[in-house]
Amino acid sequence: MSANETNPSEGENKVDKRKMLRGSRRALMVGIAAVGLSTLAIAPASARDVDVSQGDDYAYLDQLGSKDRVGVCDIERDGHGVYVKVWLDNGYDEFSDGNGSATGCSTRDYGAYSVDSIEVCESVTGPDWCSDRKYS
Repeated sequence: MSANETNPSEGENKVDKRKMLRGSRRALMVGIAAVGLSTLAIAPASARDVDVSQGDDYAYLDQLGSKDRVGVCDIERDGHGVYVKVWLDNGYDEFSDGNGSATGCSTRDYGAYSVDSIEVCESVTGPDWCSDRKYS
């Protein structure tokens, strides 16, 4: 083979190396995407400190540092009102979702770290249906 001639296998090797590099990059990107998705899959669904539910209705406690916020949400369109029982360090309170099952929840703020526990209840004929009481 003369100096001006090229070995056909050298050109093929360059093409093969480029394909391998592209394949490696593609595999790396797929791997990164898979790790990102698996991280999302194990992330908590909410950042609530405490949440309780009765059927689809629910209540929650967010401890925000400067205050505790309790919310109650009537999700079911069944004609039954929903309320939350709030046990405080210095007493007791309860309030309902004022707009019924319309969009939006009712909230009430309390002093920082003053909410001890919450329970959500659905008003029905006879004894109300309530969730378990959860502590903060």
